[in-house]
Amino acid sequence: MPTSLAGSTLAVSRATPADVTAAGFAALSYAQIKGVKVIGELGKQYATTARNYIGLTRPYQAMSGLAELSLQVELVRIADAGQDTLRAVVGLDSACSYRVTRPDGSLIYFTAQVNAIMNGGFASTSIAEQKCNMSVLSKVIEVD
Repeated sequence: MPTSLAGSTLAVSRATPADVTAAGFAALSYAQIKGVKVIGELGKQYATTARNYIGLTRPYQAMSGLAELSLQVELVRIADAGQDTLRAVVGLDSACSYRVTRPDGSLIYFTAQVNAIMNGGFASTSIAEQKCNMSVLSKVIEVD
């Protein structure tokens, strides 16, 4: 049965967990990022490489490890501690920790670097928008 994710929240911590586990992430202090319109897709994705074994009629793709993930977050620009944190860390080499809280109480944790914050177009419908691009660095941990 489909679940509505309206009402989900995104929060940021300048710290990263000593141990990349649900307990390590839960021990951190987070600031909610307000004004979030859309959070892009996030989950587990694996990179593949072509395998060409002798005797096979065609190569096949085999998993070779976790793939690079990027995440785009669309925001309505407001004065907010969470958004201020995003703007302060754009382009820094250090990562931050993030927590997504779904309406049913389940959580998603990950670390990422903010590599871009772009202002919306200069039309009346988008002048107050921003898009934040992140490179996800850790595995994505889901807690039901």
